[in-house]
Amino acid sequence: MDFIKRNESISELTAHNKKMGLSILILGACLLLSLVKMVLQSEIVIVQTPGMPDNAYLERSYMDKASQEATLLTVTSSVVEINPDNAEYQKKLLGSFLSPASYTKIERDIDVRVAQLTAQRELGSYYFVLKKYEYDPVLNKHFVIGELHTVNAAKDSSQLYVFEYTTHVQNYRLWIDEVLTYEGDKAHNSEYLKGQKK
Repeated sequence: MDFIKRNESISELTAHNKKMGLSILILGACLLLSLVKMVLQSEIVIVQTPGMPDNAYLERSYMDKASQEATLLTVTSSVVEINPDNAEYQKKLLGSFLSPASYTKIERDIDVRVAQLTAQRELGSYYFVLKKYEYDPVLNKHFVIGELHTVNAAKDSSQLYVFEYTTHVQNYRLWIDEVLTYEGDKAHNSEYLKGQKK
C-alpha cells in the first residue's frame, strides 16, 4: 500500500469536503435571508392596475393617495352609472371595494333604483363628472365632488353632489367602510364641521 498517495487522496478529499461544507453554509444563509425578507416584506409595487395610475405604491396597510383617488372615482362612477341592464355587473364590481356593511346598503339602494327605472320604463342614463377631490386628514375622509348627470330623450340635467368616503387599507386593497352622499358642492370636512359648531 502506498501511504503517500493514500495521504494525498485523504487530504484532497478533506479539502473538497471543506469547500462543499462552506458552499452549503453560504447557500443556507442565503436561503435563510430570503425567507426572512419574504416574511417581513410589507410592500409591493404594482406597475399598472385598472383604475390606478402607473407605478402605484401599495403596502399591506398603505396605499398612495393618487391610487386611493382613482379607486374612489371608479367606485363613484359605478354607484352613479346604474341601469337595469348593468346593475348586476356594477354590484359585482362594487363588492370588490366595499366592506360588507356598506355593500349591503349600496346593493339595496341599487335594487330600489333599478325597480324604479323599470317601473317608469326609463331608458335614460347617468354619468358623473368630477369637479374636485379632497382628502381631510383630520377626519380621515375622502370627498369626491362633481356633477351627477341624468340623460334621457328630453334633456340632460345635472346636480352637484358630494360623495363622502370612509376607508381603510387592508391586505394591499382599499376598503370603503362608509359611503355618504349629499347634494351640493360643500364637503362636510373638518373646516365645515367647525363652522357648523359656531
